Amino acid sequence: MEEKVFWINSTKLPCQGVGPMTCLQIQEGAEIEQGKWLNFFSNIEGFDYKPGNIYRIKVNVEQLPPPIPADASRLRYSLIEVISVQQDRTLRITDIFKIEKVGEIENPVGMGKSLTIEFNAAERGVFGFSGCNTFRGPITKLTDPEIEFGKLMSTLMACPQLDMTLERTVTQALQKVKKYTFENRRLVLKDQEEKELLILLKVD
Repeated sequence: MEEKVFWINSTKLPCQGVGPMTCLQIQEGAEIEQGKWLNFFSNIEGFDYKPGNIYRIKVNVEQLPPPIPADASRLRYSLIEVISVQQDRTLRITDIFKIEKVGEIENPVGMGKSLTIEFNAAERGVFGFSGCNTFRGPITKLTDPEIEFGKLMSTLMACPQLDMTLERTVTQALQKVKKYTFENRRLVLKDQEEKELLILLKVD
């Protein structure tokens, strides 16, 4: 028997065990590291997990004697104590937003439609309509108050020049984003020097 300390992330994610399932996301170490979460396929006896919180817990790890069923873990995990629990504030951005301003352009419209961006903080993804095409890509960094996007993939429709120019302005702005603030339904995306790049309004 040994003791371990785990961080438990605020959301479960789909994973593949014997069949499709959802897994806790865990990591060990003194501090949480971005992008280092691992799927945890077992149960932790006595642990009352609630999504939306980041936990630090101490567990007992016990080796089980054979015979062990083929679909079962050789280890049994049981909770010793919850060291800390905190609400994951990054999940607040999971929603659909309308672009109110990008650069100097207010309430931009492309192909007769408002521009929108949807964030999924749990799955670290972004999806949107940028004036001509739709785009999607990964959120590569997300803390409170930092956010960064990876390579954005876009559909390849040809549109009027004005809409294409607007689209380029949006995607170039997103690639410069490093920080954010979120208050009164407005999400403001900023560069490293705190310059406002995009102002987004939460869609009702």
